[in-house]
Amino acid sequence: MTDTAKAAPMREELIRAINNYVTAAGVPKTEFDADFAVKMMSAMMVSFHKYGRVAQAYPLKFSASDDVRARMAKYRATGNKHYLVDAANFAMIEAMHPGRKEGAEWAGNDAADSPGRTTASGHRLVQEDNDGNRIMGETILHHPGDL
Repeated sequence: MTDTAKAAPMREELIRAINNYVTAAGVPKTEFDADFAVKMMSAMMVSFHKYGRVAQAYPLKFSASDDVRARMAKYRATGNKHYLVDAANFAMIEAMHPGRKEGAEWAGNDAADSPGRTTASGHRLVQEDNDGNRIMGETILHHPGDL
């Protein structure tokens, strides 16, 4: 049996475990993509064998936050979802090995501190749910050019 054939059942088991974890928290499976998370893991494993240890490259030799932006630009240009996996992995690398000179921390991240979400028409909405209801305080509308 090839390594790929051996990995397939483990991959499916991992997806099931992630889905079980999500649903145990009372969240529908539609709200988290376990397959995407496994794609992230698989890409990181390939990268380890291709490039070596993450800590040997980030943040001293490369900028993970710049790599996030570069992969998002490639996704926007091509529509290739693999660039989304790469962007997510570079965000994770930034969290593991921050490149910020001032340091990084896991601080609070509630609605009051959020930059909000961008609507399909390109406006930034802060503190609104999917139906336009206020989550906390006033809803602030920003145009992307204002940020």
